[in-house]
Amino acid sequence: MGILLGGIAAFLFGSSDVLAARGSRTDRPIAVTRTALLVALLFTPLFLALKPWHINGADLTYSSLSGVFNGAALLLLYIGYTRAPIGVVAPLASVLTAMVPVFVDLVRGNGLSLVGGIGVTIGLSAVVLSTYLPGGRGSIRFGLMAGTLAGVGFGLAFTFLDLTSDRAGIAPVPIQRLTGLIFLTLVHPLVRARWIVVSGPARKFAIGTGLVAGLAMGALQLGYRYGDAGPVSVAASQFAAVTVLLSAFFNHERLRWWQGAGLALASVGVALMALG
Repeated sequence: MGILLGGIAAFLFGSSDVLAARGSRTDRPIAVTRTALLVALLFTPLFLALKPWHINGADLTYSSLSGVFNGAALLLLYIGYTRAPIGVVAPLASVLTAMVPVFVDLVRGNGLSLVGGIGVTIGLSAVVLSTYLPGGRGSIRFGLMAGTLAGVGFGLAFTFLDLTSDRAGIAPVPIQRLTGLIFLTLVHPLVRARWIVVSGPARKFAIGTGLVAGLAMGALQLGYRYGDAGPVSVAASQFAAVTVLLSAFFNHERLRWWQGAGLALASVGVALMALG
């Protein structure tokens, strides 16, 4: 069940990325991101009615840390996309997003079975294949740095979300959205952009991003309640492959043969993790 919810989260995260990319064509990415977080903050408290919840001090701390790392990772990812080849930034960020929770899971003693380990390995390879795009302008060194920091940030955000107790239910999600929004507000003086998208075509895409990403985070949180963080996070990290596939379909972008192979491997990897 946890793997299935991680896969659902991947599809929703990938869809939100496509919407955010469309919105960022006419407005600054940071403004689109803040708008999306604000929209998610307005409706994710409704999750509290779906499952009993009780927040303690540790849950509040872990949820808040998840929000800060998620907000920082988003900012670093977008900066990386503007200053370095996306083909360098995206695969590295996606793989580390999955690897950090897997490593933490192993440290905590939640070992993988042989089949599950093979599934994780295939899943990570699938992310690299499906997101790699050669060429592009910008600094490769900066891309490596931005991709690494963004990936570690997302991985830690996923990890802290998993560390919240079962009694917390889905309550950590709105807390995470709130602290992420606060963080991006504090860095506002460093990025010259409107605080949120208030008009123009980018607004509808930003609102859509917030709705879909909020649902994705809710699915991910439920996934952690039903499964180990490592496999669930690897399943969710396939959002990069979903982004590539949806972009090729809706934006008529070219899908390379190795990306198609990566998408097929992603399915195999998630299936093996579920069996393991």
